[in-house]
Amino acid sequence: MSSLTYYAASPREALVAEYVGKSIRDVPTPAAIINIAAVRRNCSRMLQACKSLNLGWRAHVKTHKTVEATRLQVGDDASFPVNIVISTLAEGEFLLQALKEYKSQGREVNVLYGLPITANAVDRLATIASTLGDGAVSILLDDPAQLPVAAKLRQVSGVRPRASIKIDMGGKRAGVVADSDRFLEVADAALAAHRNGDIILSGLYSHAGHSYGGDSRAAAIKMMGAEIAAMLVGADRIKARAGEQNVVDLPPLVLSGGASPTALSVQNLVSQDDAQGASIPELQTEVHSLTTLFGTVKSSGHVVEIHAGVYPILDLQQLAAHSMSASRLSWGDIALTILAEVHSTYPGRGEKDTPEALVGAGGLALGREFCKAYDGMAMVTPWGRSGVSLPTCDVEDYEGWTVGRFSQEHGILTWAAGKRKASASGSPSDMVTVGQKVKLWPNHACITSSHFGWYFVVDEDRAGKEDEIVDIWTKARGW
Repeated sequence: MSSLTYYAASPREALVAEYVGKSIRDVPTPAAIINIAAVRRNCSRMLQACKSLNLGWRAHVKTHKTVEATRLQVGDDASFPVNIVISTLAEGEFLLQALKEYKSQGREVNVLYGLPITANAVDRLATIASTLGDGAVSILLDDPAQLPVAAKLRQVSGVRPRASIKIDMGGKRAGVVADSDRFLEVADAALAAHRNGDIILSGLYSHAGHSYGGDSRAAAIKMMGAEIAAMLVGADRIKARAGEQNVVDLPPLVLSGGASPTALSVQNLVSQDDAQGASIPELQTEVHSLTTLFGTVKSSGHVVEIHAGVYPILDLQQLAAHSMSASRLSWGDIALTILAEVHSTYPGRGEKDTPEALVGAGGLALGREFCKAYDGMAMVTPWGRSGVSLPTCDVEDYEGWTVGRFSQEHGILTWAAGKRKASASGSPSDMVTVGQKVKLWPNHACITSSHFGWYFVVDEDRAGKEDEIVDIWTKARGW
């Protein structure tokens, strides 16, 4: 049974009637705010890069879990496939009507369930598959025992799922190592299932989650290259194995790589607004290497696909990975902020007698996710603060109000500095006051946004009305 039965979405119509047209200053806190202008920019850049480089594109919806942001991720080009990744079955069920709409418009639609397939998923994935038809559902494999489950999915839905072998290229979260014996065990089981008509073995999939630890554009590009190279090893082994086993109807294998830092890094291959990048030899070397690798994959008869999830929304972790130039990845590109109210102030309580303050946004609003660039759970944006402007420095060099400590509903604002500084250089440039509303940049948007049932949507491109709520985006809930 669909999770929508038990995890109903928040009542959008009632929320629209109550809040659209009002200022975000008038909503209950804590609240999740989305700047749609930033989402539009971030999505447009990714689509343009993939089209320019002739790469496939698959949008992960796990961060926002909304119909509206998904539409921006897949764009409105009728010739471009609507390929998405879901991290929960609930996301697929929530988006199903929109996907049916795309299908009726003649666009190719494919939904990849982002965890290796289990029996628990069969009935609900089968409903999505039978609703959308042939070629519309993909699954991941990293264990031979999953093939009988895939066969059950075909039996229940009447649709052969596309299947990709999940590759572990260092993260050790899921997948098999492409040059291992275990990979061949999975590949042989998948080829047998393909030959039996239970699946269509269609590619390989990787997620370089450890790319979040990177610190430069060159590092992010190099990690993307490592993803593609690992999958190329696996793809060539599958082709060879298929030849040995007389599997003659194997489609071109899709090598789908990406975490947001590595996916964002491909924009460095097409960026025309970066004089500084042209002067960095290491960066140019990695750009050349990845461009050449993409060509090698294509000349081998395979297809390159990029996937990513947090990139439309962004967060402090992404800024700290430095995978693109500041003209494309900076403070103003973070679309998600958390609105909170100041409950108390504590003069002289902090380090070196600096003040502290209490906001009503703690662990349940922000998530317990860290950022390698500073010690804290979130940073206070310049919004609503007199004389404070958007930072122009890296996250590591930032000095200002941060959520330095927290508990369940308590966030403690401390005046602190990023890790490139030994300590904050002085007293706060401004003091927050009781009753003041502040906006917080989160460390990890995927985790932070999961705590809210809807987003208050604003549009910074509406000059003079940047704080006016223009829409409510409700989201998938549950699993």
